[in-house]
Amino acid sequence: MKEARNKKIIQWLLAPLVPLVIIGGQFYPYLGFIPIALLGVMMVLVFSRGRFYCGWICAMGAFHERILARISRKERMLPLFKASWFRWLVFVLMMGLLVSRLILAGGNPEKIGATFVMMWTLSTFLAVGLGLFWKPRSWCKICPMATFQGLFPSCNYVLQVASSCKQCGICEKVCPLEMNPGAHREKGFVESGKCMRCANCVQNCPRQALAFGPAPQGECSDLFNFGGRARAIQ
Repeated sequence: MKEARNKKIIQWLLAPLVPLVIIGGQFYPYLGFIPIALLGVMMVLVFSRGRFYCGWICAMGAFHERILARISRKERMLPLFKASWFRWLVFVLMMGLLVSRLILAGGNPEKIGATFVMMWTLSTFLAVGLGLFWKPRSWCKICPMATFQGLFPSCNYVLQVASSCKQCGICEKVCPLEMNPGAHREKGFVESGKCMRCANCVQNCPRQALAFGPAPQGECSDLFNFGGRARAIQ
């Protein structure tokens, strides 16, 4: 499978952050501020590049794609992972846990860091449990941060689908999220929250029918498109 230039290098540099935070954070809780810094990067990018952070910069995603993938059975994801209600259930539960722990931290920097170490540890164990059997990035389908990013439409950097697309299915096979861009040929683009901009489909499309660019004039992703609904935004 072809990959976008430099993505593999970036992910190999970021993947070690996961064991560093999880293991090192048990002895030095301030390492929990690494996830906080990465969340800051995510928030900067989401408005201009949508879920680009997920596809290129997320350390956990890099760990799953570069390391977990080596031992994963890579079975197709369960339909449950793609259900909107299930993603939001995971979001509410995980965010509820995070907020409650931050309140208990009482503003103490060490306890705040320890909270994010705990959240990364929990998320990683859940992700490994899913990724060992199903696709390595199965967790990314229900990740609370992915769901959160889906709330913000990025209209100037979406996956465009040209009319020359023959819906051959290659794009779905190389997509870590099992998303099928070809199914969006009639609309001409994929809603922002559904695509993490990893560019695997762009690199492997035999007809070069896929590219990143602005959504058609007068159309954009719904603020709540991650559930699969989209509307025009004037």
